[in-house]
Amino acid sequence: MSLPDGGTYVQGSKGHLDMSIGELHMLSTHTLTAMTEELVGALSKINDALNDLQISWAGEAKAEADKLLDRYDVVSTAIFGTAKEPEKGVLNRLVAGLGHAASSYNSHEKVIEAGWTDLRDKFRVLLGGGTLDGGGGGGDSPPITEV
Repeated sequence: MSLPDGGTYVQGSKGHLDMSIGELHMLSTHTLTAMTEELVGALSKINDALNDLQISWAGEAKAEADKLLDRYDVVSTAIFGTAKEPEKGVLNRLVAGLGHAASSYNSHEKVIEAGWTDLRDKFRVLLGGGTLDGGGGGGDSPPITEV
């Protein structure tokens, strides 16, 4: 992604990000979730194959295999969490973070829209000669009919 001044988000501490609430929501709830589930399924097959192989190893090969499998378990738990606590995995946190970002972005958009709508409505009242306290007719100031 490049900035108007030619820099990139990585090079500078500033950047512009175009996002759509719908795209962000789809990414978090469908795309990333489906890809993660597919990856977990493939890794489960690898785990099963590694566990079956472990039975036939002996001596130094068994010790090396045990170290490899222990390290593999640590890494896969860090990435995917556990069956009981999947939220501890980094991928699940990423998916949840995107979902929260979409929700937060959406709620802030609604607040901003409501603020501008309220301001517009107040301007209409004032430009029509009314007052914000609900009174009609501007008294000394006639309504503005041309803008």
